[in-house]
Amino acid sequence: MCSKCYNEFSTNNNVLAPSVCASSSSEPVEAKAKEGPNRCSTCKKRVGLTGFTCRCGNLFCSVHRYSDKHDCSFDYRSAAQNAIAKANPVVKPKKLDKI
Repeated sequence: MCSKCYNEFSTNNNVLAPSVCASSSSEPVEAKAKEGPNRCSTCKKRVGLTGFTCRCGNLFCSVHRYSDKHDCSFDYRSAAQNAIAKANPVVKPKKLDKI
């Protein structure tokens, strides 16, 4: 019950007219903006469901899906170095007491 309906309900001795509540349904409802078709970021070809998302964040067709074909801005080298560093922690031997 909207605030307008509640005020009408309380002032009319608990009698609510059906036309009062109908006004709350006529409030504008936000329409979802229609999204265009998925297109390749390089050649603008429509890819639909078969598009490939790159690590740089763009969508590409089957021809431009590889990083050397679309001038990718993602740094694969540093990403690989970080992955290797996390997977292989530094192993230090325990210190032994010399006799």
